[in-house]
Amino acid sequence: MNIKLELLQNAIFDAIGEKLSYMEIDADKIADTTAIKVLSEIKEIINDDEKSDFDAVEEIVYVFEKYNIGIGGRHDF
Repeated sequence: MNIKLELLQNAIFDAIGEKLSYMEIDADKIADTTAIKVLSEIKEIINDDEKSDFDAVEEIVYVFEKYNIGIGGRHDF
């Protein structure tokens, strides 16, 4: 555990949070847009009948990684 790093991270998070409160950001719009992109990419992968099930799952995992969505340890091989 690196205390200095944790304190720096907390300070950065606080500063960003403070600045964001002054900005007009539509979080729902951003999330919905990203969610639609992710779902569209996954749907395209699933609809490709030339892919094996394994390859389809592998590509779906890459989509999650592309958008920095954690998948846990289930795909650790």
